[in-house]
Amino acid sequence: MNKPLTHTAAADPRRDAGALRKWLILTQYYAPETGAPQIRLRSLVKELRAHGKDVAVLTAMPNYPAGRIFDQYRGRSYHRETIDGVDVRRGWVYAATGKAFTARFLNYCSFSIAALGPALFGPRPDVLFVEAQPLPLGIIALAMKYLRRVPYIYNVPDLQVDVARELGFIRRPFLLSLAARLETLLLKKAWRVSTVTHGFMRHFESRGLSADRITFLPNGADTGLLRPREPNPEYLDRWNLWGKKTFVYVGTHAFYHGLDTLIGAAEILKAVPDIRIVMVGDGPERERLRTLAAEKGLGNIIFGTVPYENSADVYSIAYAAIATLRDLPVAKGMRLSKVFPALSCGVPVIYSGAGEAADLLVENQCGIATPPEDAAALAQAMLALARDPGRRLTLGANGREVVQTKYSWATIVDNWLRELDSPAWVDVGSPRSHEREVVASIK
Repeated sequence: MNKPLTHTAAADPRRDAGALRKWLILTQYYAPETGAPQIRLRSLVKELRAHGKDVAVLTAMPNYPAGRIFDQYRGRSYHRETIDGVDVRRGWVYAATGKAFTARFLNYCSFSIAALGPALFGPRPDVLFVEAQPLPLGIIALAMKYLRRVPYIYNVPDLQVDVARELGFIRRPFLLSLAARLETLLLKKAWRVSTVTHGFMRHFESRGLSADRITFLPNGADTGLLRPREPNPEYLDRWNLWGKKTFVYVGTHAFYHGLDTLIGAAEILKAVPDIRIVMVGDGPERERLRTLAAEKGLGNIIFGTVPYENSADVYSIAYAAIATLRDLPVAKGMRLSKVFPALSCGVPVIYSGAGEAADLLVENQCGIATPPEDAAALAQAMLALARDPGRRLTLGANGREVVQTKYSWATIVDNWLRELDSPAWVDVGSPRSHEREVVASIK
């Protein structure tokens, strides 16, 4: 293993500040957008407030996943509102999505530039929690650290540089090298790094980050909102699902999800009269997938739109949920966030993918794993489960239990705050570093 990364910390003049109460969440993605980061961060904010933290959010104008500013926010360069009792400040962003490098680059950099002023001249937090995506947002964290002496937690939900390399989003070696160096800098200057899987934690250790600076903040579910319910008759009527065994995909339709696998499985199963597939969500791949399903004459696939707040009603009509990922080395360390809401609702998950998410489902006996990008294997697993209602009930009950005991947001955030409060890395050669004081005052 490489030598642990170290740096020289900036001193904090407010040595009698006491407990760290004022938190600023810096993220490009937040409610009312829907998606994994938005749901996860909104849940984090709620739980931090439950722990007595004073939380504010600095984010972009809502535009994800369609890449268009939401109607009620259009024409504004700055907006301030309250969500869940939390002060949310929004800056301008160049709205774009998809695989085109230039559009994505402008999207990522625009908000980082727009957010710099509000971060530097707004109310000073005790600690900054910065979402690592997009990468340029971390530059604000460095500015806050050195210009305002605010320590930051660098939250890494995905290995974005590795994903960009493996999916070909960035093809120029120079740009990939530059992105990797910036990421390393942001990691080594952070007070703490938080991430969502054990695989990612090992990855950062292999890059030389000291293990006691890496904390575990996995994906989870709101077990109060997302719980087993009787089938919702409105959705059964809307999609003509009475008497059908419905497999649902709920979430973003993005390139790296590899949803062609699900389309392929639907094609194999199209002659099975009692199986239906409902795809709920949005994203850059949705219209292409809808067109593909129409071209193949797949009447067993329904494309629906449902607000996140009604997710439990969607899962109430689900026989099982589907999650897919492309066959990528980096995917083996991922845990798709969409797995946990389904399990929380007592719905088993069939996962077309490999790695940590597949292991979690199999080891806890709450789902089925099939090889990634294998439509035939996915179709076979769906058909086998459809013909075994007893197994379906057992898997669903196990899923609800494992989320309640390990992956409710209340449990996750409570455990994470305990990690932050544990003895942590301090600067080499610093007799009284700011980081040591942060550890003492995180409660």
